[in-house]
Amino acid sequence: MYLFLVILGLASVAHMVFIGLKKESLRRISKCFIIPLLLAVYIAGTENPLVLIIAALILGWMGDVLLINIQKKTFLMLGLSSFLLGHICYIVAFIQALGFSGFGGPAGQINIPAIIIFTPPAIVLGMVVFRLIKPTKELYLPVILYMIVLESLTLFGFQVFLFNPGVAGLLLLSGCVCFMISDTILAYYTFRKLKTSGSLLIMGYYILAQTEIVMALLLM
Repeated sequence: MYLFLVILGLASVAHMVFIGLKKESLRRISKCFIIPLLLAVYIAGTENPLVLIIAALILGWMGDVLLINIQKKTFLMLGLSSFLLGHICYIVAFIQALGFSGFGGPAGQINIPAIIIFTPPAIVLGMVVFRLIKPTKELYLPVILYMIVLESLTLFGFQVFLFNPGVAGLLLLSGCVCFMISDTILAYYTFRKLKTSGSLLIMGYYILAQTEIVMALLLM
């Protein structure tokens, strides 16, 4: 596992360098290796890999590949759909974690007060982000749906953290927050010209998100 983790780190750094140097062909190639390496880390690090986590990573990889052609609307929609399905796989895995299904953790219920506290700020944040993104009218519903799923991912990540307040829970919650940041920046630039700084932020937070979630699951 550790060998794959080191290779993943090197590939991630190389990818970020290629973005910064605007080496487009190398950026496209290196992007395709990141999630497969993370998948190798996950499979090598556990005796019982979960289908949902494997599916989430494969869907994330498909999204990465499809969004290489982000300028084309078809590839954009397919890529975002892949990410959406990947998020849903993670959400179901988190729910299973809260129900003792496959993780063996101490949690077996949902913390209702946390949901009540979490919901109002989440709604306000969603409204602010929606106004910041300024999607076209035809994409209002897809953007709202994506935001609901993304905030649900963070909510259930927070629930897992409440019942696993150690390093693993903190990594999981941090990964969910990084996903929110990465996807928000991606959504913002979907309707604008993508800058190099934007690409660096999107991929930096995205790699952190995926890696932190996988490492958290391995530690649980």
